[in-house]
Amino acid sequence: MNTKVIDPLEGLEGFSRLRIRAASRMVSPIRRFKNMVELSDWEDRILQKEQEIDAFCWMLAGGTAALLLPVGFLVLKG
Repeated sequence: MNTKVIDPLEGLEGFSRLRIRAASRMVSPIRRFKNMVELSDWEDRILQKEQEIDAFCWMLAGGTAALLLPVGFLVLKG
């Protein structure tokens, strides 16, 4: 597949300098994310994994507290 794409240049003065190039086959990550949000059933998948996500968040909060607790004691100690 060799799709042609027109690269627009800034303003009307660049109209005569339009470039035509071959489009890339790779889809940009932003476009893939946009398609995933708009076209997939990601909300249902998140609701199915809600317990695992909650457990991960609690472990992350607990780990953060465990790492910052000694720092807090050192700050309070002076």
